[in-house]
Amino acid sequence: MTLKTYMLQQFDYHVWANQQVCNYLKNLPDAVYRQKVDSDFPTIYDTLVHMYVVDRGWLSFLRAGVASDMFEEHVEHLKSSIDSISAETKGRSIEELGQMQEELAVRFRAFIEQLDDIEVIHPSGTFQARCVDYIQHVVNHGTYHRGNITTMLRQLGHLDTSTCIKFKQAIS
Repeated sequence: MTLKTYMLQQFDYHVWANQQVCNYLKNLPDAVYRQKVDSDFPTIYDTLVHMYVVDRGWLSFLRAGVASDMFEEHVEHLKSSIDSISAETKGRSIEELGQMQEELAVRFRAFIEQLDDIEVIHPSGTFQARCVDYIQHVVNHGTYHRGNITTMLRQLGHLDTSTCIKFKQAIS
C-alpha cells in the first residue's frame, strides 16, 4: 500500500465517522446538540462547527502550498477568514452542517488525490512538515473532537455512536 493510499483510507475514515455522528444527531431533538455542557466547547453543535472550520482552514493552507516567506501573511488570512467561515454555519440545521462537511470532504479528498507528492514539505512557521503529516493531523483532530462529542452525549444522557467497529464492517 502506498502512503497516499493509506492517507486516503485514513481520510475516508474521518469523513465516514463525521457522517455517522451527524446521522446519529439528526435523530435527536435540536435541543440536545445545542444544549450547553461542561466541555471543550459549549455545545455539541459548536464542536461540529469547530471541526468544519478547522478542516476547511487546513485545506486552504495545503492548497496554498505557502512559501516560507508568505507563511505569516497566509496565517493572518486564515485567522481573518475563520469568523466568516463560522458565520456560514450560523442557524444551520444539523442536516445542513452535515451537508457542508460532506461537500468539504469531497474537495479535500480531490486535493489529496491530485497530489503528486504527498510527502512534499509545507512550511509552518518555525518548522516544516510533510503534507501527509498535516492530513494525519486533520484526521486525529476529528477523532479527538468526536471523542468530545461522545462525552457530551453521555453527559446529556444519550448513547454515543460507535465509529470503530462499524467502519471496518462498512468497508468490508
